[in-house]
Amino acid sequence: MDALVKSEGNSPTPRDLLLQRYYVQQDEETHLRDYWRIILKHRWIVLTVFAMIVTTATIYTFSLTPTYRATASLKIDYERPQILSFQEIGSPGHQNFGPEFMGTQQKLLQSRSLAKRVIETLKASGQPIALADPASADSAGALNNWPVWITNLFGSSSSTPKDAIEPALRSESETGPTEEQVMARKVDALLSTLTVEPVRTTNLVKISFTTPSSGLSSLLANTWTKAFIDHSLEMKYNATSQAGEWLSKQLQDVRDKLEQSEAALHEFVKQKQILTIGEKKDIVTTKLGDLSEALTKAQGERISKEALYRQSQKMRFDSIPAVLENSMIANLRAEYYKLDSEYRRQSETYKPGYPKMVRLRDGMDQIKRQIEVEIARIVDAINQEYEAALKKEQLLQSAVNAQKHLAIALNQELIGYDMLKRDVDTNRQIYSGILERQKQAGVSQGLAASNVQIVDTAEVPSVPFSPNKTRNILLGIVLGLTVAVGMAFFFDYLDNTVKHPEALERTLGIPNLALIPSLASALPRQGRGRLSRNGSNGHGNGTPVFALVAHSDLRSTLTEAFRTLRTSLLFSSAGSPPKTILFTSAQPSEGKTGLSINTAITLSQLGGSVLLIDADMRRPSCHAQLELPLKAGLSDYLTGNADLVSAIKGTAVPNLYCIPAGTIPVNPAELLASARMKDTIDLLSQRFDYIVVDSPPIFGVADALILSTVVKGVILVVHGGRTPREMVQRAFKNLIELNAPVLGAVLNNVDIRGNGYPHYYHYYYNHYQQASSGAAPEPAHNETQASNLEP
Repeated sequence: MDALVKSEGNSPTPRDLLLQRYYVQQDEETHLRDYWRIILKHRWIVLTVFAMIVTTATIYTFSLTPTYRATASLKIDYERPQILSFQEIGSPGHQNFGPEFMGTQQKLLQSRSLAKRVIETLKASGQPIALADPASADSAGALNNWPVWITNLFGSSSSTPKDAIEPALRSESETGPTEEQVMARKVDALLSTLTVEPVRTTNLVKISFTTPSSGLSSLLANTWTKAFIDHSLEMKYNATSQAGEWLSKQLQDVRDKLEQSEAALHEFVKQKQILTIGEKKDIVTTKLGDLSEALTKAQGERISKEALYRQSQKMRFDSIPAVLENSMIANLRAEYYKLDSEYRRQSETYKPGYPKMVRLRDGMDQIKRQIEVEIARIVDAINQEYEAALKKEQLLQSAVNAQKHLAIALNQELIGYDMLKRDVDTNRQIYSGILERQKQAGVSQGLAASNVQIVDTAEVPSVPFSPNKTRNILLGIVLGLTVAVGMAFFFDYLDNTVKHPEALERTLGIPNLALIPSLASALPRQGRGRLSRNGSNGHGNGTPVFALVAHSDLRSTLTEAFRTLRTSLLFSSAGSPPKTILFTSAQPSEGKTGLSINTAITLSQLGGSVLLIDADMRRPSCHAQLELPLKAGLSDYLTGNADLVSAIKGTAVPNLYCIPAGTIPVNPAELLASARMKDTIDLLSQRFDYIVVDSPPIFGVADALILSTVVKGVILVVHGGRTPREMVQRAFKNLIELNAPVLGAVLNNVDIRGNGYPHYYHYYYNHYQQASSGAAPEPAHNETQASNLEP
């Protein structure tokens, strides 16, 4: 982008600034108001889709068969089968009480064997809805009419009923199945209504049954929980019985191993003559600890003495604490410093050989010798202390090593003893545990304790579980809104046209000078009738002329929109407003001719002279709107077949003149690009206050791009709701790449009654229409001839 907008000079040109604004504007985010405008634009789609989905959800919800859910709660405690009184090696223990354990219990609660037990229990109890009797009318009537109420969007049960419920309850005489097939169908029917839900972080499990009968749901839930408790007790009894048989076999093997291990231990003690091995081991260990502690202290003393010894060997006496703390050495040094100070003072008066100076030196030398003798005595003491500490450490090290050898030898004897003793203890513990569990197994066979308890029994539900009408309708509302709004955005995504002034400004990065509403949306029926009666030139031919609305109906909202465009043009540039203005568009039929004529009319109403030039030599239309002859126009003047005076023609609008396109030439682009055309524009701009040029579209021909370089301002006309956004962007890019003085854009022919335009548009135009509907008609104006402004 930087390469595109870079100009040759040091300061940016208008083309550079427009290019920068164009590319930066492409990255701006869509405002929230645009989303609301999209919804308003497609409001009928939104309302229709929303109403259809909500109505469908409501009808479907009220057509569903009510179902009732009854729930019972169980507490399941963890209980390992205790075959032995101790936990086996590698046994996971109680840490398995978690997802695995509860998952196992959940599968047991959903097992087919438990379902068969419940069916048999109901049959044996003689219940009128006993599932086990397929010939029972009550049994069949309870479930025979179940619909598949879950397999839909608004179902609320977590289980999935199956169509097998009806055939499961038919009599054998109808279908002729075997007894196993009948039972299998009944089991499938029963399990399809079951829901098992463990309660997180607890030992509780909820068992629920969902059926069309509240009493049936409660009966099934309570029967199911009792059957599960009986089933768990039966499994425990079987496990205990099998454990007793296994324990009897294992007890004899463990007894033999215990006897063998005790005999081996007795023989080992006899051979090694081990009587008080525990006391002996404690003595050796205690002595080894004492010696090790003494050795550690001796090593510390030796290290301390060795440090002083090293300092003395390196002649670093001043860093030895004993030297520094010696009072005699301190006094001698003080005396020495005193004599030295006296000697230095006397040396200023006497020579070194003077007797007094000699006595001072002798005194100083004697003090030095005394200090050296005292230091030597201290160093000798340090050496002796170091040698004593070193010898003590060596003696203790030898004692520790000897005690370690003694401890190692004792441990060698203990290894064999401990191994045999451990075998005896282990076998004795196993034997005792198996013997105890064998006795307990015999007793527990007659007990009926269960780790499963009923917390809450299932009560008969008084209200249906499904369908949840409120929730389903709310879901329908949410789904309806989502789908409806999504479709609105989808249709808007498919529409890539420019529909709003804000979107136009974001697309191009230039101001929208005015919003021109369509004739149907801007004027009420009476306003359009008045425009028809007035006609284009006051003759009253009854033909509505949009191009002359600014002259025919001065109080209409369309005229006010053109006045807004006029005001925007007058303030579109710093200093004086542009005198030559070009109207162009990206593609044909965007209303640029009507805009050109009405803009010229509003400019002429200011009192200055205005010239309208029809530069569209391929499809000219200004002459038809103004009821002027086509010949002797712009092309005739540029080719030399007519003079400028005859080309300029007066109109029915005061102060407005027009140069029609003239005879359609074979080379319009060459004529417009000629120097004569540029000179003509310059000449006419000196004679007229404003010049408005109507040009062809940008795409397809080069006429508009050529004319954009000879005028002072260019206005890009965009047909609201029809011109593609990409085409507008390419047209604008072509203009700014030629350094065309683009003043802004105009969103034309916009239906403000729809497209999601804000309320203030409707309020303004409706209010203005009501105010203008009672106004008096404008007086007719006299035609002014072009000869008055002859160049």
